[in-house]
Amino acid sequence: MANGNDSRIITYMMSLPPELMVEYFVMNHRMIIDDAMYWNVLGTLWKMGGTVVQQELWKGLFQSNRKKRHKIMKKRERKRWRRLPETIVAYRAINNESEIDSAISWTLSMTIANEFSEDGKRKVVEKTFSKKDVFAFFDRRREEEILVNLAI
Repeated sequence: MANGNDSRIITYMMSLPPELMVEYFVMNHRMIIDDAMYWNVLGTLWKMGGTVVQQELWKGLFQSNRKKRHKIMKKRERKRWRRLPETIVAYRAINNESEIDSAISWTLSMTIANEFSEDGKRKVVEKTFSKKDVFAFFDRRREEEILVNLAI
């Protein structure tokens, strides 16, 4: 259950310009007491603007040993995540080949990957994952995005 301190931190963070929210979260996340609140806010922040440009920062946040990690997803996303097959084919528009082995964010939709290819300027690749390596599924913004564990 969120307490007053958690609510103050989150309320203030949400009053900031979007580009400053993650920085504020990084500086203050240890003061959030409720684990579910941590994960819920982290999932929301990721969907608001998480990028591979800051992938190492995000990996650190995703590695938290806090309980209730499933709360990074909304209830409908958790339901959809549970229905994913044991072997998952995902797609990504890449800037360079190293992203195939290092990117944590992929889409289940070839159409979405093609949209991110910037009219073919970026190559779209396919990769197969084991469901045990997928720790989150997001359907917000209709991207059908998965986050994967890659030696984080």
